Amino acid sequence: MPASASPNDSTAIRTIDQKTRGNPFNPGHYGEIVKPGELVDIVELSPLSLADRRIYNLLIANAWERISEPIVHSIPKTLLKGSHQGNERIEASLLRLMSTIAVVTIQKDGKPYKRRVQLLGASDESLNRDGQLYYRIPEELIEILRNSEVYARLKTQVMYCFESKYSLCLYEMIERRIGLDWKRTETFTIDEIRGLLNVPKGKLERFADLNKYCLKLAADEINKLCPFYVDFKPIKRGRKVEKIEMAWFSKTSVGQSDARNLVDQHSIVRRARMKGATGELPMLIDLPS
Repeated sequence: MPASASPNDSTAIRTIDQKTRGNPFNPGHYGEIVKPGELVDIVELSPLSLADRRIYNLLIANAWERISEPIVHSIPKTLLKGSHQGNERIEASLLRLMSTIAVVTIQKDGKPYKRRVQLLGASDESLNRDGQLYYRIPEELIEILRNSEVYARLKTQVMYCFESKYSLCLYEMIERRIGLDWKRTETFTIDEIRGLLNVPKGKLERFADLNKYCLKLAADEINKLCPFYVDFKPIKRGRKVEKIEMAWFSKTSVGQSDARNLVDQHSIVRRARMKGATGELPMLIDLPS
């Protein structure tokens, strides 16, 4: 989203007019994907995996130039593999994406509504190992994208570094917000943050578990790999944590350089460095259980 954008801005820029940058299909290069904010802050009724989210982002990027049109898009399957050699992951992800219903907040006559929409329409996959995939974006989703004025710019090299789907969800949320001069924090109920980070129902139900295995895990990866920091603070009523305040801010030039150097490392070296990483990293708050 443009840094000057604000709730009272009458010169909003349409999301579909934004351009991708570089090559978003090469995990080793700094390509950028434009992702509409309406597809960032969604609640997936059937939470997707990390691989599913990466593939969906690439499908959006591939269709981007004509994403506002109800047409069939095509992409070589080789572009969806990432560092994975086989096609099994692609097929499994496509099936989950086609069966996933997302809850998206939209505006009708100036009032907020929930729209339940399928993330991906029908697809035809070549039986050849390196063949084409043909797919559709559902028309109900296209309507949302045509009206979008908020977006995130996702760096694909960073996207491929994350080892947790919660980290990728959080990364998209911050990239959607990082350019907002008028906003640096946002407060969510526990149910809202669970939904936005797509924590499966029945999982991490105790706050101590949500904090340890979702919030801290995601914030730690973000704070080491990205050009910004994110932090969570508890808001309690009595002894119970009822809400979470999420804050974000840009790193210094040194911190941004350190993050980029880490992203540029081979995955084995990067994992080792992240486990013992030091440097310009803030102390994460130990949230109470």
